[in-house]
Amino acid sequence: MSKDQEYNMQTQSGYDQPPPGYGQPQPGYGQPQPGYGQPQPGYGQPQPGYGQPQPGYGQPQPGYGQQYVASSTQVVLSQPAANTTIITTAIPKPQSYLALSILVLICCNLIFGLIALIFSIMSDSDYSAGDHEGARSKGRVALWLNVAGIIISVILIIVIIILYTVVFASTVGVYYG
Repeated sequence: MSKDQEYNMQTQSGYDQPPPGYGQPQPGYGQPQPGYGQPQPGYGQPQPGYGQPQPGYGQPQPGYGQQYVASSTQVVLSQPAANTTIITTAIPKPQSYLALSILVLICCNLIFGLIALIFSIMSDSDYSAGDHEGARSKGRVALWLNVAGIIISVILIIVIIILYTVVFASTVGVYYG
């Protein structure tokens, strides 16, 4: 029977005690390995002038004030190759004003909106091809076409309202005047 099954049987039968051997120290752990912990001759001896308390500083802490000197020789056979990191900065995508072009096309001015939409799409394709300057300039053309379409549409609406009011007022005056 495994320890898990034994533990399950004990907990099911009402025992709340851990299985035998649980919490006991394991053999082989906690004992120092032979050859470690023994000071080597010549090491651990305080150097002259070290470890002496300075006047006015009180007694030294236990374990402090001793200096251990170790000498070692390290030979490097080869050095790793230097890592080369190439950092490329992404140029941000210029505005193509695609949404504004669609809005002008649907709501304001069919002709200017359609031309602006074509320039917006060309701006996106130029950016995808890597021509960032061409994308920026075509996006700017699309913006100005959209602005021109909005301004022309607003002017036309104002002129139509004025003409309608003047013509309607003059015809009403003829009939009622």
